[in-house]
Amino acid sequence: MSRIPCNVNKDLLPLYVDDVCSEESKSMVEEHLAGCEKCQEYYEALKEGIPEEKIAEEKEGLLSEEKMREAAVSVIKATKKEITKSQTIKAAGIVAAVILALIVLEGLDGSYMGGWLGKIPLFDIRLKVDDVRVTEVYELDNGYLYVTVEPDKKCGMCYAGNLQEVVDEEKGLTGEYEGVFGLENAPLDVDAIRIKSYSFIFPLSKKVKEYDGDVRERQDSAIYLEGKGDKRIKVWEKGQEVKKAPPEIEGEARKEIEETDAWSEGGIRKGEITAADAAEDAAGSVYIISRDK
Repeated sequence: MSRIPCNVNKDLLPLYVDDVCSEESKSMVEEHLAGCEKCQEYYEALKEGIPEEKIAEEKEGLLSEEKMREAAVSVIKATKKEITKSQTIKAAGIVAAVILALIVLEGLDGSYMGGWLGKIPLFDIRLKVDDVRVTEVYELDNGYLYVTVEPDKKCGMCYAGNLQEVVDEEKGLTGEYEGVFGLENAPLDVDAIRIKSYSFIFPLSKKVKEYDGDVRERQDSAIYLEGKGDKRIKVWEKGQEVKKAPPEIEGEARKEIEETDAWSEGGIRKGEITAADAAEDAAGSVYIISRDK
């Protein structure tokens, strides 16, 4: 039988002194007293009636139905036996089945990232921020921010979000906005191409029609690289001086923006997306360039 904790033992001692507890509880108390000097002193004080008023209050509380239930639960938790080998195998089988079901439901290629499942350490496929190097930070002619990163470990995917309102745990919505990005590696995505580098192009502001009908401009206060365990490093913040992009970067970025916007315009013509949605996406999305060489 495993030894019960001191706080549980002290809950049972008044009952033990008055001889109103079960034989099993008596055995547990006596086993604990045999190896605990502090509880022995407390036991002697109880027997001698010191301090009587405090002990009376404890007895009254412990003998109440609610207190008795709490003490019973504590004892059960404290005296649980070790899980047997068969129980371990059974538990492992259940866990494996749940994991398999989640993977099948959410997708073998890591598409579950970005949802609640990606927050569980077991399913967090993001690279650590220490395994990602920021190699370029430039300002484009149009005012957008251009950021290039290279992973030190295998990487086949990325994600990004822009102009997301910051939420404070106590204050709620803060009226400040930020952009984030991260790199991922889905071990089960066998068709994934290993990426050597990613460039992210962040439009740092956009005009939005609010619920009251007024048009307001949102501006990013910072851009963060996110990684495993929700760890972050700040790549850029408002007011920071950034070098102007060289001509080759300007050309590459311009091409990516034009191609992406053309795709959106094609979607509008085909009726796949609305003009309002396309304008919203173009103003607040992140343009991404990936390189496998």
